[in-house]
Amino acid sequence: MTGEKRPVSDNRYKTGYRCKVAAIVLLFVLTGMLAGCSGRMTPKRLLTDMEENMQNVTSSANHVEVAIQMEDVLDIRNVNMALDLENTTQPPAGYAKGTAKVTIKNAQVSPDLDIYQVQEDGKAVTYSRTNDTWVKETTEDSSESHLGVDGDIFRQEGKAMESFHLAKKTVKEDGKECYQMYGDVTGTELMGILGRDMVNAFHLVELPDEDAIRELKIPVIFEIYKDEMLPARILVDMSDVLNELYESYGETTKVNLYSIDLKFTDFDEVDAIEVPEEVKEAAGE
Repeated sequence: MTGEKRPVSDNRYKTGYRCKVAAIVLLFVLTGMLAGCSGRMTPKRLLTDMEENMQNVTSSANHVEVAIQMEDVLDIRNVNMALDLENTTQPPAGYAKGTAKVTIKNAQVSPDLDIYQVQEDGKAVTYSRTNDTWVKETTEDSSESHLGVDGDIFRQEGKAMESFHLAKKTVKEDGKECYQMYGDVTGTELMGILGRDMVNAFHLVELPDEDAIRELKIPVIFEIYKDEMLPARILVDMSDVLNELYESYGETTKVNLYSIDLKFTDFDEVDAIEVPEEVKEAAGE
């Protein structure tokens, strides 16, 4: 009959339905992939987020441990330093207190350390005490003369870590989940991040020429709290690169260990840091 509609088979309905379902599934998959790519965490993105958060941090506290073991033909030297550090950003100031145990052969000394770092007349001024003697030092360039690590330091030096590798798994620090990055920085970049005195172990050991250290590629591990997006830990191991440096100078000193372990213990809990008048007087002002 000419006007009669022909029935569509069930197979054609099923085929069309399957095509629509497949298209929808594909759309969701592609959307998820694109979202995953755009939201993928990278060292650069981690540093950017952390730097932004650190700009709102007015102060921070750190605990740092420096461990050194060096040996030569005639002696073995061990240095174990533990310091608690505090710093503020406005005004920029720092304070450190702790103990250094220095062992040379069978003799050991354990000086107590107190250090203030402040700005005076636009210059970086350090007041340091070893046991009962206070000394004042003034530095024109403050970029490497600081205690602890604050938001300004990451803003200035953070690019050094943008090429780091991001570990596949997170780690735990003080029970909190952290991202972990690792890579190399130059000695100059490390001094900008941690401060020249800390890299040089507060001059408790004699190192080769500082200019040579500045050119070294030094391995660093950096951890960031996942939830807070704030720095958690900086771990530096200079053992191998310093061994190579001593060898290049033809020296027999062997560096068994030279590590710096700095942990962030608090944020926005530090009071204003001021140098007491009795310290200024003892330093000869």
